[in-house]
Amino acid sequence: MVDLALSPTVGILAPSLTPASWDCGNGYSKLHFPQGEILIPSYFKQVIETDSNDYESLGNGAVVEYLQGERSDLSGSKWLIGETAEIYCKQSFGRIVDDFKNKITYGLQMLLGAIAQTPRQQSYNLFLVASLHDSQAFAHDLKKALQGKHIVKFDGKDIVNVDITCQITEEGVGALLVSRAPGQQKVALIDLGHGTTITSIFEGNKLLQNSRKIDTVGVHHLCETIANNLQTRRHLGKPANPHLIREGMSKNFVYGTTNWEFSSIYSSELKGWLASCLVPAWKHLQSRADDLDAIYLVGGGAMLPSVSAIASRQGIAQIHNSQTANAIGLLKLAVASLKKV
Repeated sequence: MVDLALSPTVGILAPSLTPASWDCGNGYSKLHFPQGEILIPSYFKQVIETDSNDYESLGNGAVVEYLQGERSDLSGSKWLIGETAEIYCKQSFGRIVDDFKNKITYGLQMLLGAIAQTPRQQSYNLFLVASLHDSQAFAHDLKKALQGKHIVKFDGKDIVNVDITCQITEEGVGALLVSRAPGQQKVALIDLGHGTTITSIFEGNKLLQNSRKIDTVGVHHLCETIANNLQTRRHLGKPANPHLIREGMSKNFVYGTTNWEFSSIYSSELKGWLASCLVPAWKHLQSRADDLDAIYLVGGGAMLPSVSAIASRQGIAQIHNSQTANAIGLLKLAVASLKKV
């Protein structure tokens, strides 16, 4: 997918109803359009009314002010989203991973922050498909949080109308659509995410009853462990920044702008971490393993060095674009739904 934030040549999005998908992850939030994608860290910070600082978008993030709309509870509030929140408020920014309710409570703020990174236009009319780990229980709440007309200001200057119609589905359905090979009917997914590991079995596109297992262990916990490792503290003189540890995992294990390389610490902590998340997921599937057409590993954790190789020894296959696979599949659902209208 094209990174919309880096591609001004994408131009104006279609003025008519535009299909889109939204996956507000614990670690990274993913917004996908047919033209490309936005991927931002799932960080947020509300700016208090007495704060007169002139904030601007920094790093991979945005400044969003909610002027008026369906969410009257947000009227007049200002938010720092993504790395902008982390850069300005290192000691006080919030993270989606901190509470399972945050995907609903701060879902619209995160979504607007992602929209702020697309090629700017005066209005967006979106048909959005989003997913949630327990849509049966919380789909109504998420839909209420996201849907409707919202008038916002981006970066303190551009007033934008955002009109959202949304549909909520089960977490993993999108990843299933892009991972399942032709002819496969009963498929298991192990979603190795930032804050959780979610194991699910699908028959066709239907989640099988009592097949889902959610463990509150994810990449976030590996980052914290590395950040507080004794060798880390000895080298830096303090615990590391977990955000920079996560960034370094995808950049040859180089920590921030330093030349310190922490691959040996990663290797030493990886086994214990996998024992706390991947092994329980695998054991959960064993009673049904003989009836499964495939087991796929998805989520950002699947892309960490050595993880897919270790998983493959147990017959667990990693899919391409595993971090954004769910959002890619949800976009397919959005496009298909609009074609039926």
